[in-house]
Amino acid sequence: MNEFFELIEDILFHDEFLKLKDMTHHKGSRYDHLVSVSYHSYKIAKKYNLDYKSVARGALLHDFFLYDWREYKKNNRFNIKNNHGLNHPKVALNNAIKYFDLNDKEKDIIVKHMWPKCIGIPKYKESYLVSFVDKHIATIEFLEEFGMKNKFELVLEDVI
Repeated sequence: MNEFFELIEDILFHDEFLKLKDMTHHKGSRYDHLVSVSYHSYKIAKKYNLDYKSVARGALLHDFFLYDWREYKKNNRFNIKNNHGLNHPKVALNNAIKYFDLNDKEKDIIVKHMWPKCIGIPKYKESYLVSFVDKHIATIEFLEEFGMKNKFELVLEDVI
């Protein structure tokens, strides 16, 4: 666990990133969601000898947009060009580049995490991994939000 935090601590305690603690995302905060996706992705990447450093950092920044997506969606529901689901990976990448030094793999992880919804096939195994872990965690969070998690348990520990 110490190694994981050492890889991401510059992001985790950055003033702009800390703003995500106050933004809801599924059942909890977007900050908690990002830490969860990052940690589980890191554990899997490490187990399978992938670039776990890029995975931890890219996963932590995959939803680094600083607006309430529910409000955004409500205000832009008839404008396909302003579709949150399609656009937020680019917004997250732009924010991440603004505040942190990123390698190409981290950039690809951030901008391709919504695959296959967004155009652009992930370039790296690590990008696919984060995309799948994000969907898995989001499903669990969604089910928790509606009190259905116990009826449909998904466990990452089998993979880790």
